[in-house]
Amino acid sequence: MKWPEGKAHAFTLSIDVDGDLPLLAEDPENIHRHKSRSAGLYGPEHGAPRLLGLLTDLGITAQWFFPGEIANRYPGTVRAVHEAGHGIGVHGHRHLDFDRLALEGQVDEMIVGRAAIEQITGEAPRGFRTPGGEWREGFPAAMQRAGFAWSSSLPSDELPFHLTGTELVEIPFRYELEDQQYLGYNLDPPFPPGQSRITPLESVEENWWCEVRGAARYGTLVHLRLNAEVMGIASRARMLRRFLTGLQAQGNAWFATCAELHAYWSTRDPDPSHPYALFTELARREA
Repeated sequence: MKWPEGKAHAFTLSIDVDGDLPLLAEDPENIHRHKSRSAGLYGPEHGAPRLLGLLTDLGITAQWFFPGEIANRYPGTVRAVHEAGHGIGVHGHRHLDFDRLALEGQVDEMIVGRAAIEQITGEAPRGFRTPGGEWREGFPAAMQRAGFAWSSSLPSDELPFHLTGTELVEIPFRYELEDQQYLGYNLDPPFPPGQSRITPLESVEENWWCEVRGAARYGTLVHLRLNAEVMGIASRARMLRRFLTGLQAQGNAWFATCAELHAYWSTRDPDPSHPYALFTELARREA
């Protein structure tokens, strides 16, 4: 795989700022769990500003994803991210689980969320990330009709790929390169359900470096997906700074936002043998 500037691999950083919405989407009665909600609200109130300052110091541009409801509650945070030159994508409106929604409800989550962000920044985002769950058949086509150009919703590959039947490009991620799987924790309601997980930061960072070395060898994409309430804690932000500084020092990564990856990949022809293309065709035949 050839990347711009002759780099060995690509690197993109995305940050979800969900606040307390995942907890409320799980059960509306959780609105009374102020302690648990405060853990999520740490993201927009403290984590996002800290991560924004860190990225400004390092000169790195990221792709931030906001649900519309969080954008409405924290317009200053959204505005600061936008004015700093970062990309902003839509992460639904109320961060509802797509598994519980029909196609119409999924589209409504996307459209209302985008309108909230556009009202603040004056620009309509062109990228979307599902809050959780699986999109319904026909959702990618609905994304395209609504004016979106790319998605970052599927943990399914090491390279971008075309969403068959549309002109959209998917910017995939993988769970090994997230923070939630290593560091996400809440006592009650329990997350993870079996409890007992806050991984040592040294282990997390070493896992990320293993992924970087693999990407450099095979010419793939390193997509580091973070959550403001998880990585925005001071000790973790320090680890992130060390990791990003080291990646910059190596000099063999093409740093790009999801939007820049879309622009680069959209000039390529779709691969009809890609697993997503084959799955889409199989689903069409069985319908």
